[in-house]
Amino acid sequence: MNRTLFKKIAFALAALLGVLLLLVVYLAVTFNPNDYKPTVIQLVKDKKQRTLDIKGDIKLSFWPKIGADLGEITLSEHQSDKQFAAIKSAKVALAVLPLLKNEIVVDTVYLNGAQVNVIQHEDGSFNFDDLLSKEEEESQQINFDVQGIKVTNTQASFTNEKSGAKYTIDQFNLTTGQVALKKPFDIATDFHLVANQPAVDAKAVIKANVMADPEGKHFVVKDLDAQLKGALLDGQDVSVTAIGAVDVDAAKTALDVSGLKLAMQGNFKGVERELSLQAPALAVNPQLISSEKVVLTLKQKDANGDLGVDVTLAELKGNQQAVESKGLTADVKVNAGARKVEGHFASPVKANLADMIFEVPSLAGQFDIKDPALPNGVMQGQFKLAALANVKQEQVKSTFDLTLAETKLNGDVSVAGFSTPHIGFKVHADTLNLNALLGNTGSKKEAAAGSNKAGGKSDKPADLSALKTLFLDGSINIGKILYSPYTLTGLNLGIKADGQKLALQGLDVKLDDSHIQGNVGISQFSKPLYTFDLNIDKLDLNRYLPAAEAKASETKAAEKTANSPEQAIDLSALKALNAQGNIRIGWLKYGKTEAKNLNIGLKAQDGLASLDPLNVDVYQGTVRGSVKLDARATPVIAIQQNLQNIAVGPMLVDTINNDMLSGNGNLSLNVTAQGNTVTALKKSLGGSVDLRMAEGAVKGFDLAGAIRDAKAKLNVLKGQSNADADKSKKTDFSELTATFNIKNGVAHNDDLAMKAPVFRLTKGESKGDIDMGKEQINYLAKPTLVNSLKGQGGKEAEQLGSVGIPVKITGTFAAPKFGIDMAALGQALAKSAALDAITEKLGGSKADALKGLLNGKASSESNSGDAAKSESETESEPAKPADQLKQKALKKLLNF
Repeated sequence: MNRTLFKKIAFALAALLGVLLLLVVYLAVTFNPNDYKPTVIQLVKDKKQRTLDIKGDIKLSFWPKIGADLGEITLSEHQSDKQFAAIKSAKVALAVLPLLKNEIVVDTVYLNGAQVNVIQHEDGSFNFDDLLSKEEEESQQINFDVQGIKVTNTQASFTNEKSGAKYTIDQFNLTTGQVALKKPFDIATDFHLVANQPAVDAKAVIKANVMADPEGKHFVVKDLDAQLKGALLDGQDVSVTAIGAVDVDAAKTALDVSGLKLAMQGNFKGVERELSLQAPALAVNPQLISSEKVVLTLKQKDANGDLGVDVTLAELKGNQQAVESKGLTADVKVNAGARKVEGHFASPVKANLADMIFEVPSLAGQFDIKDPALPNGVMQGQFKLAALANVKQEQVKSTFDLTLAETKLNGDVSVAGFSTPHIGFKVHADTLNLNALLGNTGSKKEAAAGSNKAGGKSDKPADLSALKTLFLDGSINIGKILYSPYTLTGLNLGIKADGQKLALQGLDVKLDDSHIQGNVGISQFSKPLYTFDLNIDKLDLNRYLPAAEAKASETKAAEKTANSPEQAIDLSALKALNAQGNIRIGWLKYGKTEAKNLNIGLKAQDGLASLDPLNVDVYQGTVRGSVKLDARATPVIAIQQNLQNIAVGPMLVDTINNDMLSGNGNLSLNVTAQGNTVTALKKSLGGSVDLRMAEGAVKGFDLAGAIRDAKAKLNVLKGQSNADADKSKKTDFSELTATFNIKNGVAHNDDLAMKAPVFRLTKGESKGDIDMGKEQINYLAKPTLVNSLKGQGGKEAEQLGSVGIPVKITGTFAAPKFGIDMAALGQALAKSAALDAITEKLGGSKADALKGLLNGKASSESNSGDAAKSESETESEPAKPADQLKQKALKKLLNF
């Protein structure tokens, strides 16, 4: 009975299985998945807000393998028409029965023309987050076995919107053997890689045998042969290759490397560089650490010479708590023109890998330098270094000692933090002889020429943003620095950087005879602000500026022709300068000029600059004022200066090499100018000048002598008598005052007043112009003789003393001309003689004689000698209109 029941059940199961098989056959024959494409497309649209486009036909198989053969398919971004992913064709099939045992057995997977664009948004989310399941279910381990993978012409890109980084892999091809967990398989791939952070444009070819056990954290790569070639690592035509085998077992903390060879070569901004590393065997596990000899080689060549470095790490032995190599050695060779350097150093190496502590206890070395520029053509040096690094605590401490010729340097360096290093240091030396180290390049001319050539022109501030990551705190102490022609002694300097400011603090040094103290800083690194506060006791600039420089400028000026264009003023450096500070100099010499108590305050920002204050004691007097400059467009300069008790003669000699004027004086200056050239500035000059001088002389012309010479020419009253300036002659004065109104480069004066032993210049009697742009003078002065000279020389001198003597000053600044206008003087003397005759005829003063002549009578009151009459008695009746006209005409005729 039981047997019958079992038979019935067996028949029932067999019947059910037969029905199921028939159903599968029916579905395989009648089911067309393409009929459901619109439904699937709409489902994706509704559920994921993405557009699915199935352009090709879908082919399915169900037995004995479930398979799919897909045509072209595209999928859009979330709520967008932009493409997220696409494939041109794909094919996959897996066996049905192994699925019942949680195993996946797949035929070769084919994928062609796939594209996927992954984007990470600024908030950290990805453009595929909506496609991921929100339910977190513990996944069950599934064993899979893929007969092979073949991917062709595929592309993938990743974009980080926050950083702007973009990475693209295209022309991607991949072929594998049978792929299964914990089993080795062959892999071969090639692709094109493009990136912008860092810049990469290279092609890769990789072949290897790979084993992966993600659950056991065990990964093996054998027979590795990889090459990356193109633009990468900031170089061009760079080739990077890797050969060898690596076995990483993270669960056992074990690493095995065998036959590893890494190599790189390429052109890096004009430098041909080759680098190679060979590690034949390296084993690391909890019980043992061992390594055969590791060799690192560097070769480099550029226009300046070539460099060769060979570093060898001897055999390593030990365990994770203590491992040691008997020697780390290196040989260095440098050929740089005539200079050749060879060096060798060695040291034992110790490490505690468990605590990540590494030590180089005594690195010692020596080097030889051969260079014809060196004393005796040869120099030798020795150095010692000890360093300890704690990687876990992110700390490095080191000490060093260097002996080279007369130079002995020692100090220590420490580093705290690796991601953002904070560096501390101390450097000390009794003597630093740069002449011996670098060769005596020697002259002031060469040193100055080198500094003048350094740097390019730019109106944009330097970007020093890299200094935001610099953290320094250290000091430098050097007893003496020798670099001909300069000598620095007693250098003490503190350097500190905190990511916001780089400061040179407590600067104290003596440069030749100058003692310099102060502070210098840089902040606002993206648009640097330079600050300074310096004190210098004395400074002779002539020691640091070559004399040839001044001569060259004079030669260029002499060679300039009228047809050659004038060079524009270059203020690009000022446009890029942001600075603020003060400099004080006790004594300063530049050229022939000596000054004391110089105090300059500088403030510059965005093309605007001011020197305020600009104070100095010079030429026995003081200068107080300011200078402002606007370089944003056409340069504008504004000068306000107040000079007191200045010795004018030495100032003119030192500044413009002209000694035409001597004496002490006060000068008030308030002028502005605008232009791209010196000539344009002169022609646009405007403002005012107030000059007051005492006890001086105008050199090149003797007015008193010229007046005496004029006595012999009183009867020759025509033409002009001009003469070039004669430096042996001069015109002394006891007081001189004048104001100048300047407009469009022309300074006008009409209030010159001068007191001299033999003459006077009355305010308002002289006038003229000084053309700054053309450097020309056109001035007419009318001095009159004082009584002391009238009594000398008889009648002619008496006649000269009664009129203003017209003195004309013309010519250029470099070659002024002085002369008496004899024609104008003759006219004046003729008028004076006529008036004298009338006076003699009518008696009395000239004014009374003229009045009597016009009224038809003499002034008897002037000759009577009686007491003056009362005002009511002496006043005459008002002149008639006709008499007024006669009086006016006669006054004009006689210049009265």
